[in-house]
Amino acid sequence: GDHLLSLIEGTLDVARIEGGKLRLEPAPMRLRESLQQIARLFELQARAQGIAFAAEIDAHAPELVRADPKRLRQILINLLGNAVKFTREGRVVFRLRWAREIAHFEIEDTGPGMPPDEVAKVFEPFARGSAAGQGGSAGTGLGLTIAKMLSELMGGEMTVESHPGRGTLFRVRLFLPELHSDALPAAAAAPRT
Repeated sequence: GDHLLSLIEGTLDVARIEGGKLRLEPAPMRLRESLQQIARLFELQARAQGIAFAAEIDAHAPELVRADPKRLRQILINLLGNAVKFTREGRVVFRLRWAREIAHFEIEDTGPGMPPDEVAKVFEPFARGSAAGQGGSAGTGLGLTIAKMLSELMGGEMTVESHPGRGTLFRVRLFLPELHSDALPAAAAAPRT
């Protein structure tokens, strides 16, 4: 039932994006705080799986940017989830480099990697690599398709490099304009205790 629900929701997301019906909801987003929350989540999962996890967030990245927080999280959680799920030994590294309001995200793993024919089709709907059958977890084959489409909808790009037996590196480049704390509503601007 859960698998079918995921499949239906994923298919609807693809249809909405392709049909121009999915609208981004840009808002002020606490970038570094959000990325640290995501990193903590996957650090726990990686530790439970016996692999290392490192988050390398550029010290020059701003605290506050304009983005669609839900969709940015969706992209990163999909990529990190796959990296942790398919990496049996070694590590997963989550990086953010920041330059001129461009966020360069990298998710690198030491998982099984993919041969060139799989890399060529990795963003196609329902494409599942050979590692998917070994992971013991059923995915829909839509996560990477949706993540790439969302990256492009946000005016960015997503690429992948992979080498069998050595791992995979996904890169996402997005324009995330820096905002200042006066862009937040008064209640949201107050520091949390």
